[in-house]
Amino acid sequence: MTVQQFELKSKTEDISAEKSEMFNRLGELKAQGARLITITALDHGKEMEFVYNFAKGMDVVNLHVKTPRKEAMPSITSVYPSALLFENELQDLFKIQISNISVDFGGKLLTIEGADDTTLVKPAVGPVPFIKRFYGRCREQCPGMVNAPKYIRQVATGDPQGAYSTVCERAPLPAILGRVCFAPCQEGCRQERNDEPIQIRLIKRYTADSMPSLRRKMRVAKSSGKKVAVVGGGPAGVGCAYFLGLLGHEVTLYERGDRCGGAMLWGIPKYRLPKDLLEEEIQARLGEAGVTLKTKKEVKNLKTLKKDHDAVFVAIGAVDSYKLGVDGEDNEGVMDFRELLSQVNIHDKTPSVGDRVAIIGGGNSSIDAARVAKRLGTSKVVMYYRRTEKEMPASPHEINGALQEGVSFEYLTAPVKIESGKPLKLTLQQMELGAPDDSGRRRPVPIKGSEYTVEVDTIVKAIGQSVVVPADFGVEVNRQGRIVINEETMQTSLPGVYAGGDGVYGPSSVIEALRDGRKAAHSIDVSFGGNGLPLPDLEADEFVGRPPNIDEIRFQEMVTCRELNAEERIMGFGEVELGYNEDEALREARRCWKCDWNE
Repeated sequence: MTVQQFELKSKTEDISAEKSEMFNRLGELKAQGARLITITALDHGKEMEFVYNFAKGMDVVNLHVKTPRKEAMPSITSVYPSALLFENELQDLFKIQISNISVDFGGKLLTIEGADDTTLVKPAVGPVPFIKRFYGRCREQCPGMVNAPKYIRQVATGDPQGAYSTVCERAPLPAILGRVCFAPCQEGCRQERNDEPIQIRLIKRYTADSMPSLRRKMRVAKSSGKKVAVVGGGPAGVGCAYFLGLLGHEVTLYERGDRCGGAMLWGIPKYRLPKDLLEEEIQARLGEAGVTLKTKKEVKNLKTLKKDHDAVFVAIGAVDSYKLGVDGEDNEGVMDFRELLSQVNIHDKTPSVGDRVAIIGGGNSSIDAARVAKRLGTSKVVMYYRRTEKEMPASPHEINGALQEGVSFEYLTAPVKIESGKPLKLTLQQMELGAPDDSGRRRPVPIKGSEYTVEVDTIVKAIGQSVVVPADFGVEVNRQGRIVINEETMQTSLPGVYAGGDGVYGPSSVIEALRDGRKAAHSIDVSFGGNGLPLPDLEADEFVGRPPNIDEIRFQEMVTCRELNAEERIMGFGEVELGYNEDEALREARRCWKCDWNE
């Protein structure tokens, strides 16, 4: 591989903000990908000046905020969790108050028993003080704050089973996530600068593939005597039930189907997520935590359920689909993507969809439906999307996979009418992009006189899912029909009833659902008088040295994942990705820069 030399130019920007508007500025910086480097403070006597130093790409941004010395400065750990050590240090050094630090050491961070000095600098002799650590950008980008740097190190040093348990501490479905997660952690990876981020998702999958059994021996806390009902067996429900069970509560999970998994079960094709593996990992977690599972049990009234339980967590998911809103969409031969995917994924059927299939939509579910249609023997599959490829919400990886398998794409095209018959006649209209809509994307506008008609055997509607909350649940819902919660506690309008996942936020990812389940489990345990679940920690007792050979690591080639070729893929539903073997996983894990090093 040729090593290219780059001339890197950086600049420094200083901005000031009033204390009342500092969180707006922090939110803007976070959205721009700015990473907190450190916090410094200047003592002006009656006034303190805080300087928040950020790295934004190759540039440095300094945010200056002033406050009267007698007033408490609000902690920014709600936006940047890694600020907790800087803020504790400033409290100790300047004898000031910073309110609501996620972990407040109470003025003792710099205190070392038996030492003459109080400093974060490691002394040559005597006791070793608290070591300053960073989370690592990959971890900060993960919705579940999974400790990616640690489990990558564990894999690199030959402990994949320990790495599996590290993932489970925050997101207890590593085998599933290793196959289907959209991997936001990789967007934060420093190696992304070279367009070759560490393949964190595949390393996660390797930890699961290395397990002799996905079920582990876990220590469950002493029984609390509290009973909790979890409604829904998708990732949010399974995650919440697992953590509550480990905390010593008696948990019953109610699933209206005959198997758990939610959208992971019916919606993610078998070529991405084998259903026997999904079943094994979910059952492993429920078994480890002593959760009672009741399938084919549909809950209709939460108040009735609450009478027999001390708390309830609702994770019903998004259970309906949006309509196209065109004439003829209920004709024979027009099907919903949920119907197609469910027949294949849950019922192991091979529905006949003919030789020409039109897919309407541009999300990952649309791609899944198109690639499933190819595996059902369809020779021509065309996806019609009303915006351009740039605005398409499907992941580039999935789009590329569909292209390899022969799926065609027609952009700036929307359906107008469907005429019944065999074949169906689908009238389409070309579009152009106008002003941005509420989503921030440019709104598609029809081009007059651009209509044309194609003949197809099957039309699959795949423009998104919606939430339907049963009226008898009695919880407050918003204008979109989603459950309203207190986002700090996950509690609904009904006392003792909590909610999370797609039923609250709309269709989202597996890792986001697991985050919700864990957060709700924490709040429920605290409501019972418990300590809840541990906050993300920096494990300061583990020393992580900065790699001395970063320049050498930077240009090591990314280990690509072996895959079935396109011709083999469309012949069946075998996994497309084959995962890493031991040698591949070790080589990829050892490319990590260890961005959570000690300072």
